[in-house]
Amino acid sequence: MGLLPDALFALAVTVFAQIDVAVRLDNSTPYGPLPAVVAATLVATAVLALRRVAPLATAVTVALAVGGPMLVTPLTVTLWGDFLPILIAGYSVARHSSRERAATGAGAIVAGLVVVFLRNPESGTVANIPFVAVPLAACYVAGRVLRARARSQSDDRERAQRLEAEREEAIRAALAEERARIARELHDIVAHCVSVMVVQAGAAEDLLDRDPPRARAPLQSVQETGRQAVGELGRMLGLLRGERSKLALKPQPGTADLAGLVEHMGGIGLPVELTVEGPERSLPPGVDLTVYRIVQEALTNALKHAAPTTARVVLEYDEQSVRVSVRDSGPAGGHGGPGDPVPGRVGHGLIGMHERVGLYGGTLETADAPGAGFTVEARLPLPAAQR
Repeated sequence: MGLLPDALFALAVTVFAQIDVAVRLDNSTPYGPLPAVVAATLVATAVLALRRVAPLATAVTVALAVGGPMLVTPLTVTLWGDFLPILIAGYSVARHSSRERAATGAGAIVAGLVVVFLRNPESGTVANIPFVAVPLAACYVAGRVLRARARSQSDDRERAQRLEAEREEAIRAALAEERARIARELHDIVAHCVSVMVVQAGAAEDLLDRDPPRARAPLQSVQETGRQAVGELGRMLGLLRGERSKLALKPQPGTADLAGLVEHMGGIGLPVELTVEGPERSLPPGVDLTVYRIVQEALTNALKHAAPTTARVVLEYDEQSVRVSVRDSGPAGGHGGPGDPVPGRVGHGLIGMHERVGLYGGTLETADAPGAGFTVEARLPLPAAQR
């Protein structure tokens, strides 16, 4: 609230206080000089305009205005000019000040009242003390209670705002992670399909002059792979547009689809041997997809960088993890150390492998194989419930 409402309130109290003084003049002779009574009530009521912005100063000023002149001469005490400003000042200093400042303001008001009781003949009786002390104590307690409630509500609002900010930050992080995941999926889909199409198109070109009928098979493979890529991209883009219900979705590939992947790669010119060691078990969906994508990316790289070649895929299960290694027999791509991408094959594919494996707390090693070829080996720990 602004200062204007408090100023209007103080003006109204001041007017009624001056009317109260005038009425007392008609009915009886006031204690003390009349200008002093008028001035004291004017100060005590006018300062109430500052009761929110300067509550302690207001309480001290009211106490001085009511009790200060009493040290010189007894003055008439009025309801509107003395008692009401004391109650308002007591409430305001309790409502709008800290505990220490509120206690100081209350102490100043009590001191002013003590002077009034000691010096004013009308208020000096013991019977009048409860009629002043009880309302003043009630106003002070009400002010402290309302302040505590307001602070509690303010804390609740701040906590709600903090939680909302944390929730929005979590949403942004989740969106960023989802975008990264979609980017990896798009790369894996496009890189695999385009690499296959390039190899098959090259094979068809070689056969066109020498054996045109045999060129039909690789061209058909190009068409089939292109349709597959378009379908996969359509599903991914449909998910981004929120068209999940309209899509004929299929489960994400996993270790159960490795045999089909190996057969497909063999059909396009990369003979692959698949070996499974240890008792097979059900993997978490994310780990299952990661194993498949690592094998797919490694075989795609072999097809692009090492053809003509062969490859061997080993999938090994143990009590605490699942391991997968892919080794091709083509020319080495460089001399990278274990765990480092090999210079001849650095690209988004190997970077994506590292990101996928790191997401599940695993390790990835890529290096030239002894003699010739290239090896990709990943280890993914299994959750306790999967062991």
